Amino acid sequence: MLPDRPPFEDMYREFLGRIYAYVRSQVGTSADAEDITAQVFMNAYQAYGRFEARNTTPAAWLFRIARNATLDHFRAHGRRERLRRTIEHQPQVEEDPAGEAEDRIRYRALMAKVAQLSERQRDAISLRHSGLSFDEVGKLMDCSEDAAKMLYHRALRALKDAVQREGV
Repeated sequence: MLPDRPPFEDMYREFLGRIYAYVRSQVGTSADAEDITAQVFMNAYQAYGRFEARNTTPAAWLFRIARNATLDHFRAHGRRERLRRTIEHQPQVEEDPAGEAEDRIRYRALMAKVAQLSERQRDAISLRHSGLSFDEVGKLMDCSEDAAKMLYHRALRALKDAVQREGV
């Protein structure tokens, strides 16, 4: 094993939660997220011999595998399902029923606006909010760090404008 490559078990422990959270934010259901996350780590384990830490970070490498696995899932199940699940995905239940209902309404409205963004903008937001640096987001999206920043900030601005224009 190369000295600059962390042991696979360490990478698994460090990134399992973040990869699952990213996949869950994309697919919206626990069952699909668990299946896809398992597939991500199986693919990573099989490709681990080819991983070179000097070419990319472990996070960027694993998130690229996760992004590809998620895209494969949607190719198999159709893009319509992605939009439906994005809109239907709910935040965790609160103890205040009135507050919970209001939060769900706002959350659905916001997710409907997120679903209107371009796929690249949605990916930039999801990857960045999964804890990746802009450099890692850029590598995953095949663009520069500056382009990833611009894409992310334009997506946030588009969301802000949509919320101000239509309310949430």
